[in-house]
Amino acid sequence: MGNQSAEIHVRSASLGGSDIEFIMAAWDSTLPFLASIGAGEMWGDEPFSQRQGQQQEIVEIIRQSEEDPRNDSRRLLVAEVNTPTEGTAENVLVGAAMVRDALPYYLLERPELKGEIEKADSLLFIEVLITDHRAHRRHRGAGAALVEAIKRRARSGGKSAVYVDAWAGNGRKLNK
Repeated sequence: MGNQSAEIHVRSASLGGSDIEFIMAAWDSTLPFLASIGAGEMWGDEPFSQRQGQQQEIVEIIRQSEEDPRNDSRRLLVAEVNTPTEGTAENVLVGAAMVRDALPYYLLERPELKGEIEKADSLLFIEVLITDHRAHRRHRGAGAALVEAIKRRARSGGKSAVYVDAWAGNGRKLNK
């Protein structure tokens, strides 16, 4: 069942609670989905939870964000939906995004992007956008909610643009 009527809330990831475990598990859950649509080569088939240093990098990004809530040099956001269950309500994490306030080196090296890069004096770059494919379709709308929250964050921070990393393989099916 989708969460069409449920409101998706986006917040900065925190070291408390289950955010780190969620991000790792959700990222892992994308791998079978990507493989099923012919996009498995985007991130490969090794689970992120088993990649050397991956979890520590997530912890470090969150730690830096908590130390300086206004610093977007790198930040992780999570999306959660409130799901009522038997008279109570529970927030269920459904998606995550990693943003930074600079373009990564592999884009800066692309001559065909030089004009765009020169125009991008202040920006947020969506480096990773994932939804939890274990969440029994509760993730519907999580990606859009994360992108909208990032756009609001960019505007409130005086940023002039939001860019997103999009894998160009798979006949661009992932980008549609």
